[in-house]
Amino acid sequence: MNPFVLQLVFFIVSFLLVFSPRNYLLHSEQFIKESFSSDNDISLFIEHAQPIDSVFSTLEQKGVSMDPEIFEWARRLSGWRSVPRGHYQLTNHGSLDQLLEKLGRGLQDPISLTVLPGQNIQSILQQLDQQSVYDETDFLEVLHDTEWLATVNSDTTRVLGQLYPETYLVYWTDQPKTVIGRLIKENTKALSTLIEGEPFTSTRWEEVIIMASIIEWEYKFEEEKKRIGGLYWNRLNSNMRLQADPTVNFALGERRRLLYRDYSFVHPYNTYQINGLPPGPITNPSYTSLEAAARPERHDYLYMVASPEGTHTFSTSYENHQKASKIWRDWIQEQYRIKRQREESTP
Repeated sequence: MNPFVLQLVFFIVSFLLVFSPRNYLLHSEQFIKESFSSDNDISLFIEHAQPIDSVFSTLEQKGVSMDPEIFEWARRLSGWRSVPRGHYQLTNHGSLDQLLEKLGRGLQDPISLTVLPGQNIQSILQQLDQQSVYDETDFLEVLHDTEWLATVNSDTTRVLGQLYPETYLVYWTDQPKTVIGRLIKENTKALSTLIEGEPFTSTRWEEVIIMASIIEWEYKFEEEKKRIGGLYWNRLNSNMRLQADPTVNFALGERRRLLYRDYSFVHPYNTYQINGLPPGPITNPSYTSLEAAARPERHDYLYMVASPEGTHTFSTSYENHQKASKIWRDWIQEQYRIKRQREESTP
């Protein structure tokens, strides 16, 4: 037989004898269970690309039991050297080869990003900061980028109301523009189901967003939202001032019970002092608030005041509104009296 052929056969046989068992182990589910074990799934957040060796050290700190010699052998065999930044969900199911490939290729797992309704900019940025590799400053820079906002049909005044509250599946390393763009896109999608026949750059869209944001801070029960929406539109259509308490809270920069002097506070968002809607939204409204603004209840109510039951009392005339307001004031005074009485009787 040709000596070259003999050498080739010898090489192939040696390769199969040496490599195949190792390759089998590398792909063996039983093998990874014996060399990598954890009571729970591990969420691994890698902020900066780093060597796989240091990632294994991090896993050990998280309570993962592993054989470092086996992992080093497997790493050299696989050829993977570093792990890109990202979020990786690791389990002890699958093969060691799959684990190394996931880390080496940077095959991230998405995270759940939750944006709550009725928030201010700072609160939303804190939510994004806590659930992203980027911080508040990075997201704030996007919210002030007028040129980019124009590309997604927004601006610095309107964008707060377009940060649609929802739970999203995103990647931890997604760029701030990707995340903010996704929120704005979902807001547009929600509004498109409520406002038909008008482009989303129209004044109508902007008015609905602003009105929905006010309703978001005004309501206490979902069933009242559309009634509140109808009342506010009735006021505007009757050339009355909106006189919405939430806009005063926004102007003051805090949500609290308002005092009489607060209503005279001069501010472009104080609807006790200005005509029409404020210049922009005061919070990020939910879908039901957008619906209440776009499709309000039809009625003749012009006034409302809180009631002892925790709801609102709605009135069509100022006279009836004054009666309902007196009931509310008397009830509040009675609560104060009861509170004082309890404090005085407490040793």
